[in-house]
Order: sequence, then structure tokens, then C-alpha cells
Amino acid sequence: MMKKIFYLLSFTFLLLQACSSSGSSDGSSSSTSGSLVGKWELFQVASFPPGTIITDSTPLINYQFDCPTLKDYCQFGSQGSLKQVSYNSSCAETNDIGTYTKTDNLINLYKNNVYKGYWEILSLTSSTLKIKYPTPQTGTPYVIVVVS
Repeated sequence: MMKKIFYLLSFTFLLLQACSSSGSSDGSSSSTSGSLVGKWELFQVASFPPGTIITDSTPLINYQFDCPTLKDYCQFGSQGSLKQVSYNSSCAETNDIGTYTKTDNLINLYKNNVYKGYWEILSLTSSTLKIKYPTPQTGTPYVIVVVS
């Protein structure tokens, strides 16, 4: 269910994230000044009702990959390019390409030079990016995605 929500949001808003190793925890730092540039693999997700206060101790669940041998990822380029790659159960690849700008703790997303939405950075370190963003439907939960 979370994977379907993620795909819906991802293709609606563009798609996600940058740099690191296939990693571990969500990082407890609340810094948002790290670099987005690089490849980010999905790690943990969760959804919450609007207004929920999200902290470093808010529980998340491990992301369920459809392909047993490949991990979905996002890649932020240094010149503002954004690419998300996901794999289905047959491990066939699907790409979504767009661009982004980062201002303070907001990542603004674009596809074909049209604004598609934003992600709010909750924490960003050299190994972990934790974001939240609204779902396209009014009043539906926010989704947290942790990538590392």
C-alpha cells in the first residue's frame, strides 16, 4: 500500500533524491544544510494525518521493493537535474526525469519547466535525507520518505 502511495505521489510530483551508500538509520540530526547531489536509495516510509508533528523518533517502516535485486532510487544532479528510477516485480526499470531547486529546507520540483510541487526537508546529512510532502488530494496524509 505504501509503495502504491509513493508511486502515485512520485509520478505526480516528479521523483526523488540523491547521494550515498545503501544505508542504515534515519539519522538523528535535524540539519538541513547537507548536499542533495548524488544518488539516494529509498529506505523507510510512513504516512500521517495532516498536522501530525514529525520528530526524529517518529516510527517509519522499511520500504518494500518490488524487485528483489534492485533498489528504487532518486538522483539529484549538481545543475538541478532530477531522476527517479523504480523497478517493478520483473525488475523492469521505469524512469521519471525533471528538475529541482533547493531553497533553505524546501525542494521545488519541476517537469518540463512546470512547477509540480515541493518536498520539505526534515533532515539532510551526508548519508540520510528525510522529507515530507503533501499528497495530491486535499486532506490526505503527508508521506515521509527516508533515503540513504
